[in-house]
Amino acid sequence: MVEIATDMFRLWRTFPVLAVLALLGASSVEAQVDDAQNDEERAVITAAQAVFDAMEALDAEAFRNSMVPDGFLMSVRPGTTRRTSRDDFAANIARRTQPMIERMWDPEVRIDGPVATLWAAYDFYSAAEFSHCGTDAFQLVQTADGWKVVMISYTSQAPPECSMHPEGPPR
Repeated sequence: MVEIATDMFRLWRTFPVLAVLALLGASSVEAQVDDAQNDEERAVITAAQAVFDAMEALDAEAFRNSMVPDGFLMSVRPGTTRRTSRDDFAANIARRTQPMIERMWDPEVRIDGPVATLWAAYDFYSAAEFSHCGTDAFQLVQTADGWKVVMISYTSQAPPECSMHPEGPPR
């Protein structure tokens, strides 16, 4: 009887240690999953940022390469929408002489296999002149070449209906 009590005491004494080890193991697995998810989220954000980088550089080819061939943009304003194909928007970029500076912040990313959505506030400048702000909603697909934009829908407003970038105007 004493032996059973002693064995139970040892087991009871080691239970918290086992519980902590189990939780640490679960945290480690969870952290690895979070890191993998964060890597994919960063890849989606990088793909969206490639669109903005091409616009600022006035690089029509880089803009086209950031999207799938049938990609498009959808401007959404109260009572109206306007669809622009990837190639038409790239042609507009090629005609411009002033950079288009679009900056997003606090992006929210959702991923399900080869499909991702990025939602973010943005502001837009033509060179150094503020134009508008709003919300961008990117739809992306994972391809053999990485994440590519399928569609960008966006609102176009002026403050106070939307916010300008928290860091102030671009430098």
